Amino acid sequence: MRYVCTSCTSPTSSLYKVYSTPGSIQLTTCKGCGNDVDPYIEREWLLVVMDCVLHRPDAFRHALYNREPFATICAQDTQQQSRNAENHNRFDGLQQLLHYSFIVALFRTYLWHAATTGEEDVTGQHSAKLLVVLFQSLIGENIMAIATILSASIIVKMSMKRQNSDSSMSDSCKMKKTECNDAPSSFFYSRLYLAVTIPSFFHLVTIFAIIWENSATVCLLGALFVLSLQRIGVATVVDERLRREIKTKTVSIQDVSLRLKQSVPLVVGIAARALWSHISNKIIGNDSDCIGVPIQLGSFCIS
Repeated sequence: MRYVCTSCTSPTSSLYKVYSTPGSIQLTTCKGCGNDVDPYIEREWLLVVMDCVLHRPDAFRHALYNREPFATICAQDTQQQSRNAENHNRFDGLQQLLHYSFIVALFRTYLWHAATTGEEDVTGQHSAKLLVVLFQSLIGENIMAIATILSASIIVKMSMKRQNSDSSMSDSCKMKKTECNDAPSSFFYSRLYLAVTIPSFFHLVTIFAIIWENSATVCLLGALFVLSLQRIGVATVVDERLRREIKTKTVSIQDVSLRLKQSVPLVVGIAARALWSHISNKIIGNDSDCIGVPIQLGSFCIS
């Protein structure tokens, strides 16, 4: 299992040591920054979720890299894992990711239903359209995740090429090649998929809110909140990859170029989902409704 320090993202093989006394553990100290690798390991999920709501990157690192069930998706337990076991693990991980995206699609379909609940007719066309919207939402979520993954991968590779132009860095990576590339790409891709999908679970908060106030403003605020969480999640994963691959530990977190690298993948993903929403609505002849959360800019849906 591969873990990371929630403070500096340095990789580590363990989070804590267990002693003979029941319930007695000692948190592992990070070799990179000297802090505890993951203080969140002693906290309940509710406290972790609260810190995620507060947009704390440490909480996102804990949830995505160090805490089950998300940390075990597409993760390798050993370097010598057999090819069949590795493929089986990736297949199981893909199934879990698709399950999460299906749940998100259900949430978005319900929000669309709540926003258009007064438009059903006697022929039952509104009810039949729920299945179409569910399918569109499911495809849209996966398109957004895939576009985010592709753009993030391109950004990381471009940053690596630029950094490798420095001969000292190139020599360092050649001497320690396994250290510079010790995690499979599938693990990085699955972290990005989770960073896009899991924050969408907070659409459930919007569903509870519209019980009291069913309005476009509530849906808008809920969607913006989810987008802000997705931005933090994607930025956390991209930052971890950049720090590990090109050794950017000395780069200030306030660096503008680093902020852009962290934010661009999600923007590309949002644009891809909006394009899918627009095209699919044109195909089925529905120009008036957005898929999922109804946020519309003119005749073009942005969510």
